[in-house]
Amino acid sequence: MTAQEVFSAAVRQGVAPELRKQGFVGSGQVFELPDPNVWLLLGIQKSSGASVDRLKFTVNLAAVPKGKWQEILDSGAKYPSRPSPNKVYGKWAWWARIGELMPGGQDLWWVVTGDAGKGDLVRKVVSACVEYGIPALREQGNLYG
Repeated sequence: MTAQEVFSAAVRQGVAPELRKQGFVGSGQVFELPDPNVWLLLGIQKSSGASVDRLKFTVNLAAVPKGKWQEILDSGAKYPSRPSPNKVYGKWAWWARIGELMPGGQDLWWVVTGDAGKGDLVRKVVSACVEYGIPALREQGNLYG
């Protein structure tokens, strides 16, 4: 298997179903925790330096007030209808990488190789999201709600 195949299988067959158990909707590499007032988003971002044998990825989280987002769209800004969790928009929106929320506060990128087992990778990613990422995202949702 290539690193991309291992990554894709880990996200599709392991990470995504676990995020859905936590209340997220979405597919691919972008997931949303539904909220009437704020976009609560989780995005999986691959490094640009990926190769067939090796790739790195991280998890980004964003909380964007829907009212503010609509104001920006109404002003003529060229943004999509929904913000991306993999972009920083400004001080009016909260954004963090998963590693910043974990003990030590260090940027965290998981490395995937073609011979890596996806089970261990899924456990590590889901654990980080459930223990640190999702609680921080819910807390941001409570601040805007």
